[in-house]
Amino acid sequence: MTQVYQEENGIYQFDFSAAGWSSDQIHDIFQRNGAGILSDVDFAAETAERILLVEYKNANVLGASHPEAFDPSGQKLKNKIAYKYYDSWIYLKAIQKSKPISYVYILEYPKGDVVTRKRIRNEIASLLPFRLQKLKEIQYELINSFEVLSIDEWNKHEEYGAFPISKVHTTDHEESAT
Repeated sequence: MTQVYQEENGIYQFDFSAAGWSSDQIHDIFQRNGAGILSDVDFAAETAERILLVEYKNANVLGASHPEAFDPSGQKLKNKIAYKYYDSWIYLKAIQKSKPISYVYILEYPKGDVVTRKRIRNEIASLLPFRLQKLKEIQYELINSFEVLSIDEWNKHEEYGAFPISKVHTTDHEESAT
């Protein structure tokens, strides 16, 4: 069974072949089994050390609907990104995945840069259970880390680079100029 998945626009692929387990099917599982109210990340993968939850948004691709209107700093989108962690966490626990969880939001958009990704990371991180897991009645770690990265930063990352993101057909789909 392949562990190379295409994102919804079919422009980029994520190669999780080096992972012990991975999935791009959480959404379909929720929909087919009466849990359609739940939100989910695009990809989940298990390494020897951790579970990776990966959410991907790219408004820099040819054919993106109104990329100028995409607002990654909007509170509604930041809340949605946080909800995707919590709801995907439910699924991971149900299938007995108990390794530390790293959540990565891959974000590409017009005028996106390191500074704005760090600001967005900090704002979304405040919605995730980092403080909650510090309570003494909480017996295990709920989340290990959260990052907001570009595709290039992901591919160059010491750990995540083992799961490269690449274009499916470089001649058919080109990034829009931003």
